[in-house]
Amino acid sequence: MPFTKIIKPMLAVDHPNAFDSPDYLFEIKWDGYRCLAYCGDDVKLFSRSHRNLNQNFKEIASDLEQISCRCILDGELIMLGEDQKPSFSRLQRKSLGEIATYIVFDILYLNDQYLFEQPLIKRRELLRSLIENSDLNHVVISRAIEKHGKNFFQAAVNHELEGIVAKEKTSVYLPGKRSSAWLKIKHRPETDAVIVGYLPDRTGFKSLLLGQYGHGRLVFIGAVGTGFSEKEKTVLTAGLAKIVSDCALVDKPEIANVVWVKPILVAKVGYLEYTADGRLRQPSFLGLRTDKKAEECVMP
Repeated sequence: MPFTKIIKPMLAVDHPNAFDSPDYLFEIKWDGYRCLAYCGDDVKLFSRSHRNLNQNFKEIASDLEQISCRCILDGELIMLGEDQKPSFSRLQRKSLGEIATYIVFDILYLNDQYLFEQPLIKRRELLRSLIENSDLNHVVISRAIEKHGKNFFQAAVNHELEGIVAKEKTSVYLPGKRSSAWLKIKHRPETDAVIVGYLPDRTGFKSLLLGQYGHGRLVFIGAVGTGFSEKEKTVLTAGLAKIVSDCALVDKPEIANVVWVKPILVAKVGYLEYTADGRLRQPSFLGLRTDKKAEECVMP
């Protein structure tokens, strides 16, 4: 019997500081692609925008075929860099011969029953039992600790990881909703922005102009000129040249020599803060988000 629902993942809310609490579980915030895995007669991997990921992650789909029951898992696909830390840029460049890891942290369906109304701690018990009793090579459960969020966050920072997620133990699963029951805490904030143009130079471009949607309108939030590898600049330059267009912003900035492009590419950007006029301060390019649509890039 095929699954009858297309599920969008539950999302976390940004939170400024780590904290201690007996009411929460604390997990690492993994730097990868959010992925829902539908396991049954065959395995389907879907991104948060419901793009099929099977072709790029055949090793994960094959691994999940070892699960003997029908279930839907929620987790993050990651690739480790040479330093054995999650590498978002390597994940983007993944070739078919490379091996990813699927970090699972939730289970949404098991044995013909949706589990949305079950509390998180119960869902994790079911998930642990399922994974530990399956012979899996590239699928692991995300570690969760109790109470000590501050120390856990500091350990994540010390290991140069993205941050942590704090989840209420009793939280139900809200598909497609951003809920304060889940809090993401990062040591350097990140955001996703639409590439709306670029400033050309002899290397291809010196900076990308960025926008985000506010009240349904695409608004300028600044430019990013750091963080690109030479390979990324080469690939981006070639891709941007194919989508040159008119300015899509409602508040077109007075910047000379801009080449405007169609607002279809999404960049992951680190930054220090948003300024009072809505610009990113000290932005740095972290990679392209091929798993996210432009209209999902909204102002905080």
